[in-house]
Amino acid sequence: MATEIVAAFLASSMLPPAVRPVHAALEVLLVLGGLGLVAALVRHPHEVDEDRVVLRTGFLGDVTLPRPAVRSTSLVVRTVPGRGPRLVPGEPGAVACSVESALNVAVHLDPPVLLDLGAAGPVEASTVYASVDSPPALAQALRRVIPPHRS
Repeated sequence: MATEIVAAFLASSMLPPAVRPVHAALEVLLVLGGLGLVAALVRHPHEVDEDRVVLRTGFLGDVTLPRPAVRSTSLVVRTVPGRGPRLVPGEPGAVACSVESALNVAVHLDPPVLLDLGAAGPVEASTVYASVDSPPALAQALRRVIPPHRS
């Protein structure tokens, strides 16, 4: 956010004076939109309880996984083009769920979970890639909340 503000001032100094007010208005909207996205994520973080794991992407949607199907998590460093819940190209059974293309954790599912990705249609997901602030905190939350035993 701070980088955008500095870049806006630099870009504005190169624009003709007549265009600067329009540029300033567009930059204000961009910064406010970014702050709104951050606020949406802070107010609605990922959630882990004994019945479900909810991976949120602010206003872009979320993925709800049954807690008994979540077997483990692992650290990953990868990118998947796009935003929100989406298919992972070239990896059948994989879904990405993030606000940006950078992903840092893989949630492994057993049995696979049927997820409805809207326009992309339903997919039987065995791995969900996500972006979390603290992968160890997610793993700890999953260990702390043990799903009820199903017979």
